[in-house]
Amino acid sequence: MENDTGCVLSELRARSPEPLSTRIYELQRSRHVQEKTPMRVCVQADLRIDNDPLSGTDPIELQHFKSNEYIAVSCPWYIPGHDTVSGRYRFAPEQPSGVIMPPDDILNRILNFKLCNPDYVNTPFWIDKICINQEASDQKEIAVHSMDLVYQYSGRKVVTDGNVRFVGCSLGLAFVEIKTVDRLTMLRNLLDGEFADTIETKPTLRVSVEEAVAVLDLIELILSDNWWHRAWIFQEEFLASKHMVLLLPCTLDRTGLYETNEDGVDLFGRTRGEIEVRPLNFRTEVTIFCLALYQQVDKTSQDRCNQILKNARRYSFLYRSGYTPGAGSIVKAMSPAIFEDISVRGITVPSDMLAIAANCCRYTTRLNSQDLNLVKASLSIAILTLFVVNGEILRHDIPRDAVLNQTIFQVLSRVKLVIQPPVPAGELIFIKMCRLPAINMKPEGLMVKGVLSRLDKKMKVKVLESDRDLYWKTNDTTLTSTLTDAEIRLLKALIADLKRMKEGGDALHTKLKEFLYEKAAEKKAGRSAQYWSLLHISVMMAKAICRAIAEGRVLWLSRRHVPGRWTPWLGIFIPDDPFDVSGVISYAFTARETDNELRDRGATLARRNAWVTSLEVGFDPATKQIMPKRWMNGINFFNNRDHPDNFLMPWPKWMH
Repeated sequence: MENDTGCVLSELRARSPEPLSTRIYELQRSRHVQEKTPMRVCVQADLRIDNDPLSGTDPIELQHFKSNEYIAVSCPWYIPGHDTVSGRYRFAPEQPSGVIMPPDDILNRILNFKLCNPDYVNTPFWIDKICINQEASDQKEIAVHSMDLVYQYSGRKVVTDGNVRFVGCSLGLAFVEIKTVDRLTMLRNLLDGEFADTIETKPTLRVSVEEAVAVLDLIELILSDNWWHRAWIFQEEFLASKHMVLLLPCTLDRTGLYETNEDGVDLFGRTRGEIEVRPLNFRTEVTIFCLALYQQVDKTSQDRCNQILKNARRYSFLYRSGYTPGAGSIVKAMSPAIFEDISVRGITVPSDMLAIAANCCRYTTRLNSQDLNLVKASLSIAILTLFVVNGEILRHDIPRDAVLNQTIFQVLSRVKLVIQPPVPAGELIFIKMCRLPAINMKPEGLMVKGVLSRLDKKMKVKVLESDRDLYWKTNDTTLTSTLTDAEIRLLKALIADLKRMKEGGDALHTKLKEFLYEKAAEKKAGRSAQYWSLLHISVMMAKAICRAIAEGRVLWLSRRHVPGRWTPWLGIFIPDDPFDVSGVISYAFTARETDNELRDRGATLARRNAWVTSLEVGFDPATKQIMPKRWMNGINFFNNRDHPDNFLMPWPKWMH
């Protein structure tokens, strides 16, 4: 496969007389649903108290062990100066085929972590070199594409007799050493948010600029470790998330330096000769710190902040901050940011970028890299194909000239449809789920399946002032899976208005009333929707409608479009311009993934989140073509088993 990701779009277009859309259509023929395995072949070590992994010399026997509780290890394959394999670690009675023994230093640190942390003493560990058969090509292919599951499920919460504990974790191994107490204290203060904070969404420094600039040296030292610069490790950290623990060598005596917990252990952990850092926490504080510092320093320091953000940024904080000092800080959606972050990291086989991005984005449809390598396909076009074939919604309002001078990673960020989440919580996860659930690629565009409805009535809900006041007093943006009492009262007002409608709001009135009663019953029983299920999304959409009602905005009712036949209103949407009286007919296209589609696509192990589409579209009745205009939040009660129809979504003009 040709690694042309450094080329701009005009160069990619010039290499073939065919338009981008045709090349995408041809490449997608190699798509398939990647087979995955839940199998965890881990490793257990024969540890004895008198055989210290750090200073001992006796052989330590390893054996393969199948387990759902494990420590998933994350480290580069090659570490200069730490590559000795002495033979001290060995499998008994003989080494299995396809095993490549990691350096002693790696295994020493893993076992030292286990011995120092009682919860993990008997927990086996997983590391790719000795847990994936490096010789069996078919088995290796499945195992490599299942690495996302290894790290995603490396830690889980267990409740025993009312006590909560986490079983398993991911363990990152860095080799940059923290050598002075001053730097150790500076790192502790950084992780505790002592240098910067977010005040009303604005990153703000809590120390002088001089003191803050000195912190950049420490951050850059930590980020100089190769652990932050490998594409596969990016995937491992991204998927492990809060369950990832990063070890940095530090032999300093920390006794009495920092606050300790009830067991006498400080927040750097109990691992001997190491400090434990949560990369997710590190990214969060570094992001806030760099955004705050950027506003008050010269260009040299600003450039340093931008470079740091390229290596250790926290997407959600950049999305919410509303402040974008440089390219490294711009995040509008998670999937383009993931592709971009992978692109700036080292990778031995460039085509592996397709598997890594697919794992991080939770894509279920993959491209066969072996087939694409044989025909020397363009990696840039393959990336765009992967993006489209997994339902990412493209903008159609971008002129061709606007993207000609951009690389494929810049293009992805520019052409992805802008989505406004219904509630200010979990925004990037929601955006990640906004995809076309079922598509069939055609030479002329995407054949999509869903419900086309006509937006033909606007209404403003009559609400008691007391109900509106109660909503604003009790509004909790962090509560997304259940409706509050105030929201239920606003929806009851909407139901009452629908019932009074002379033009026939009976069907929508009945459906919304059933929905509300069901949610009220769940609330009374202490139940809530499972996160990121279709039910959860419907609750989030209902909350958006409640906010619109409380703000005094109008709502847009829609009915399924059936030429020549009247259909009842079954959809409620929030219009972009509530006072548009132009008389132009507007349409909505909605789609949701069914349970059968999820099972048929083999996605049970790969993804639990549902995919949804809710768009205002242009519609051509003669050709049954729809053209996306914008994302539109709302709730609908169309029968997704009987109502969906097939429509052609033509290729955007910039692809021609």
